[in-house]
Amino acid sequence: MKIGIRFKLIASLTGIIFVPVILMTISGVRVKEQGPSGGTMGIFIFVIGTLVVAYLLCAYILAYVITRRVLLPLKELNNAAEQIINGNLDFQIRNRYHDEVGRFSDVFELMRARLKESLDQQTAYERSRNELIANISHDLRTPITSIRGYVEGLQDGIARDEQKVSKYLAVIKNKTEQLDRMIEDLFQFAQLEAGHLIMDARVIDSQVLLEAIIAPYEIEFQDAPVGLSVERPFPSRLVRADADRIAQVFENLIENAKRYAGDLTEITVSMKDEGDCLLIAVKDNGKGIAEADVPYLFERFYRGEKSRSRAFGGAGLGLAICKQIVEDHGGRIWARSTNGSGAEFYFTLPVFKDE
Repeated sequence: MKIGIRFKLIASLTGIIFVPVILMTISGVRVKEQGPSGGTMGIFIFVIGTLVVAYLLCAYILAYVITRRVLLPLKELNNAAEQIINGNLDFQIRNRYHDEVGRFSDVFELMRARLKESLDQQTAYERSRNELIANISHDLRTPITSIRGYVEGLQDGIARDEQKVSKYLAVIKNKTEQLDRMIEDLFQFAQLEAGHLIMDARVIDSQVLLEAIIAPYEIEFQDAPVGLSVERPFPSRLVRADADRIAQVFENLIENAKRYAGDLTEITVSMKDEGDCLLIAVKDNGKGIAEADVPYLFERFYRGEKSRSRAFGGAGLGLAICKQIVEDHGGRIWARSTNGSGAEFYFTLPVFKDE
């Protein structure tokens, strides 16, 4: 059983009252045993001395308890508060006791740790924002410069034959699509930051939903160097989902696999019934993702293998938006990959409870 500071203070104050009484009683008994021969003055001095010793002893104990268990911890907390005011959070409040003040110190230390964690996250977030601005500035400038160069080439008549003109126009189209992707990512990010990522969730059959999303990709991939394999049949369960937003998740996952996995890669899409949710997977057997990058893939502004991301116009927002969409549907999203062995992306959709 741990003795709290309240009990110690009460015991000390009680001792100030009762210890002198007990000592006076003992001294009175001794005086009676000795009889009147000692004299009145001797009895008076003995009683006063006993009281003084008793009070001094109890006062010392009380002062010791207050100093060690209250004043010193409060002084440490005051120093800690001053450091926090000055912006220093790189310290630790050590608690040596398990009483009321000790528990208060523990709470104060927890507050300091949470505040430091929050500030570290905010610092990292601001750093990422600054990196995003620098990256976007570079990434916007690059395709614009390229487009301007090819347009000037067309105006100056450098491309004289139809084949070269078609090549120039194809490059311009590619660069404008790259710009469009970055602008769309920024628009989605602005909605995400403002908490205005609009959802139009409706109850729909999962099989109908997946067929509608996947069918256009099957046509698109027919003549592409990257293959698309779809594992059918899809489970038929009712889900409450925004079809456009789920299609956006698929677009990000499939387009990422198509861009980064490399030619002659096979992308596989599947969906399994897990009882209370549907497990959807988008896998590829391409180059894979570095293990060090996997835990950060869904963070805002994160761009693994930055040279490749920049080459393909990635702003590091697509997967973060996917995560927000899936979580707004009540699901979760994660990835598995090792460099050189392909990448696997999974997300879940809860089954509609009233089906």
